[in-house]
This record gives sequence, structure tokens and C-alpha cells, in this order.
Amino acid sequence: MSTQFWTIVGCLAFLVPMATACQSSPAVIATDKPAAAPSTAAPTPASKAATAFPTPLPSPTAGPSPTPAALRAPLWTFATQGEVWSSPTVKDGVVYFGSDDHFLYAVDGTTHQLKWKFETGDLVRSRPAVAEGTVYFTSDDDHLYAVDAQTGKETWRFDMGKAIMARELVPRGWDYMQSSPAVADGVVYVGSANPNFYAVDAKTGQEKWRFKAGFYVRSSPAVVNGVVYFGDWMGKVIALDAQTGQEKWNFDTGGSVVPSPTVVDGVVYVGSKYPCLYALDAQDGQKKWCFSYPSNIAWVESSAAVADGVVYAGSSDWMRLNAVDAATGQLRWYFKTKGDPWCSPAVAEGVVYIGATGGYFYALDAAAGRELWRVRTDKALKTMDVRFDGGVVSSPTVVDGMVYFGSMDGKLYAVSTAL
Repeated sequence: MSTQFWTIVGCLAFLVPMATACQSSPAVIATDKPAAAPSTAAPTPASKAATAFPTPLPSPTAGPSPTPAALRAPLWTFATQGEVWSSPTVKDGVVYFGSDDHFLYAVDGTTHQLKWKFETGDLVRSRPAVAEGTVYFTSDDDHLYAVDAQTGKETWRFDMGKAIMARELVPRGWDYMQSSPAVADGVVYVGSANPNFYAVDAKTGQEKWRFKAGFYVRSSPAVVNGVVYFGDWMGKVIALDAQTGQEKWNFDTGGSVVPSPTVVDGVVYVGSKYPCLYALDAQDGQKKWCFSYPSNIAWVESSAAVADGVVYAGSSDWMRLNAVDAATGQLRWYFKTKGDPWCSPAVAEGVVYIGATGGYFYALDAAAGRELWRVRTDKALKTMDVRFDGGVVSSPTVVDGMVYFGSMDGKLYAVSTAL
């Protein structure tokens, strides 16, 4: 039999014990950020490996709130015909997001009315990227799309190649995500459902270069100072030169990398399906610290949010949001969620926002982890088990006093952030 067959069998065997899911797109606070200047450092390929099993879990300085906070009603919702796993992007008062009904939506944030929708050939679960009047996103039909932000008319599409395995071959909770594109200096960077990671000209849709990873790339890229950071299903965090695609370094986490790396002040924060949330040096990939997760529920699905010296990241079956000191890797506090907090948190004005599969979206005090309020979502459109009966896997976006997120009940939610 082929090598690819045994690779797929091996990966499925690794996946069987537990179901995975997480929206790997990082949470968004501001949507208008200038592109970082290209790096002048010479590529120095290197491989770093995960150490032995991490140090024991530190004791928290604060725990979950004793009683649930009051429910908050959304200001408005917008219903689609499919579950909304895609994370929303807000640009010039318009909310862009995808749905499992195969459409990308553009909804006016003021009138709450549909501006347009664009149909693809399959699920749209990536977070759209908006740059220079164009919306970029991926679909399970194996294409990267560029659509006019005003009209919803297609500008171009790029064929990313056939998926290694169809999503229907595995249970619903597994391999749920899509790599979300990142745009910098006129180039779109994105992973695919095969080993290829692509750099595509943002104007023409022509391929500039591709990098072959170990297996498929579901992690969404981060582009900082001329370097592209992403993870692959074989457990590597990879840093490439953004102009050439040449590898600068890689780090073996010990488990499939689902989240998008978060790069702040020269440090890369990222987790994987190994019981660690890592802090890596952005220049050479050397490990700075590892925050331990329990070995029996080890998966770090959530992309990290970093604010005021604290790293916030959700988990898989651990069912908690952790706040970790960015310098030391020590736990500051945690908050127990009703379901699995797979999505990525967002932090704004001293409040951290995160959703979970148990049917709730939470707002917490960022300093102490105290729950401020929660939003209850409706039941999921397609129920797999009790953990998926409703809830939020879409990462929130905070803009102008509003937090936007999607839900498995098929709706986009808009909630006031006012305390």
C-alpha cells in the first residue's frame, strides 16, 4: 500500500481517542493594522524538539466564579441556514463571516441587514481577511477566494489542491477547521487540507511560492516582521521567510498544531495536541517555557490572546480558560466553562471574551477571572453529542463597543460590551 495510506491510517489512530475542534483563527480586537516591515535576518534553518513530559501543573491563584453571572441578551442576531463556525471580521461597519450553508455573508453592522452573500461549493469555516477592498477566505471546496468587499462579486479563486481526506470520512468533531488567510504586503498566506502552505498574489491570485509541510495545514498563519508562522498536523511550528518561503526554523511540539501562533514582542505563543502551551523565541524557535496541561485531556485548541503581560488560552476537554504569565509561564488564574472552550479569546478594555461548546459565551474580568456576564445560545443545528448541543466555536471580534461571534445554532451574534 502507498505511504500516504499508512500516513492517513496513523493520523486517524492518533485521533480516535478524542474528538477535536477549535476555530484556529486568532481573535480580533482591531481590524486595521499596518503590515509589518520585512525581516532582514538571514534564514537559519533549524529544528527544535519538545522536551519530555512537562512539569507539574502549578496551583492557581484564583478559580472559577462561585455562581454564574447574569445572562445578557444580544442586541441583534443574523440567522443563516448552517452552523457558524467561522469567526467574523468587521471592516468599515460591515461584518463578514462564513457558514456551513456554503455561503460567505456580508451584514451591515448598523441596519443588521444582508448586503450580499457569496456561494461556494462547501463549508466556509475560515475567518475572512479584508484588505484593500477585497475579502479573502477559504472553503472546503479546496479553494481560496477573493471577493469584492462592496459587491460580493468574485475577483479570483485559487485552487489549493485536493484534500488528503474528505471531512465526511471522520466524525463531525474531528478535523473541523480551515486555515484562515493572512494578508501582508500584497500577499495572501494560507494553509490547505493537504501538505501545501501557499503564498498567493493578492491582486492576481497567482501563486508566488509554496512550502510543503509534513501533513495538512489547518493552523492559520501569523505574519510578523517579514516572517510567516504556522503549524502543521505533524506537530511542527514552522517559521518561513515571507518573501521566499525559505524555512528559518521549526519546533516539534509533540502533537498536531491546530491553533494559529500568536506573536508578541518577539515571542511565539502556541499550543498543540500535546499537553503544553508553549512560548518560543520568534527568532530561532527556542523554547522559553511550557505551561502544562493534564496528560489525559492535553489538547490546546485555542489560539492565544496576549494583553498586559498575560497569555489567555482556552483548552479542549479541560473545559477552562487559563490566564498565564507571559514572562514565566505560571498560571495566574483560570475560569471553568460549561463546555469546551475551543475558540480563541479576545481581550479589550480589561475584559476577556470567550465562547464554549456548552451553550454559553462569557465575558470575564481580565485581571482576576471573575465572570461579568454570559450569553446563552440556542441549540446546535446538528447535534453530535451533549457537548455539541449548542455553543460557540467561533472566535470573537471586538469593535466599537460590540463583540461579534458565530454560534452552532446558525446565527451571528452582536452583543454590547458595556459593563
